[in-house]
Amino acid sequence: MKTMKKTLIAVATASMLVGGAVAQSNVVIYGELDAGIGQRYSGEDVGMISNYAGTSRWGLRGSEDLGNGLKANFNFESGSIELGDGSVGGSGSFNRQAWVGLSGSFGSLMVGRTTTPQNRVMGTFDLNGTADGSSALKAIGLAANGNLGGSRQNAQVQYATPNFNGLQLRVAYATNDNTETDKAFAQAAVSYKTGGLTIGGVIHKKMNDAQRTGYALGAKYDFGSIVVSGFYTRDETEDTRTNLGGGDGFGLGIAAPIGAFTVGLQAAYLNHDNNAVDGATAYELFGNYSLSKRTKLYAAAGYVNDEAERRGGYKEDTTFGIGILHKF
Repeated sequence: MKTMKKTLIAVATASMLVGGAVAQSNVVIYGELDAGIGQRYSGEDVGMISNYAGTSRWGLRGSEDLGNGLKANFNFESGSIELGDGSVGGSGSFNRQAWVGLSGSFGSLMVGRTTTPQNRVMGTFDLNGTADGSSALKAIGLAANGNLGGSRQNAQVQYATPNFNGLQLRVAYATNDNTETDKAFAQAAVSYKTGGLTIGGVIHKKMNDAQRTGYALGAKYDFGSIVVSGFYTRDETEDTRTNLGGGDGFGLGIAAPIGAFTVGLQAAYLNHDNNAVDGATAYELFGNYSLSKRTKLYAAAGYVNDEAERRGGYKEDTTFGIGILHKF
């Protein structure tokens, strides 16, 4: 009996110690899983799709309280995960996020591979969450979250100011590294939120001989019963090989929440010096049903014209997807 009591006491003590250690830990595992049935613009047969409405991925993030409001932060993120066969993009590395930084009353600083200021500020102007498979803006190369140099970059130093009554500024500089030649750039993005209004802008400059500049502006207003959004961007990147890159264009969107269901329509249009892709147009119709704060069912369909097909190198002028997206 005494041995039994000692064992129970030891187990209880160990449980409290482990529980305390977990409670004090600021490291969390998170992720997103997306799978369904559909067909992409790239023309594969109708079948299982992954990474259509979102990006299947997993990651680790955490922080340490250093006192006086100062924190050390980090983030590792791996993806995209193909749920059809379990393969992982980027050779299974932390190809999406790998950075360390500090935050406090001064704002926040991140150093390493991370998303760009454009990604963190401008993606909100795509009302369907910049859906990888159906986004009208992405279909014609004007992705709100990363048409200016990509949505994430290596060797990046990024600073974000504190939020001043809805106003925040992000600036970043990325150097060339051994894996991304001629990728150095400087980028700044600003956002302002008040009531139902959100506005934002970004400017991007490549730090090479061409010194090409791009910029984007966005505005969104939530009326309660409907949300409307507009996005304009100009990308001055030269494409001497195919003359299909760069250009300027805009996107318009409207979405209506009806209880747990949201339905929306978006369109995008491209102006370009090359007549082969000038006038590229894409449309996107989407519906999302929230089963919870972390899980939703989705359905989306898209259409592109001939100019957009040439711009994207697509084999089909339509796409559709029906599936489930779960965040953890």
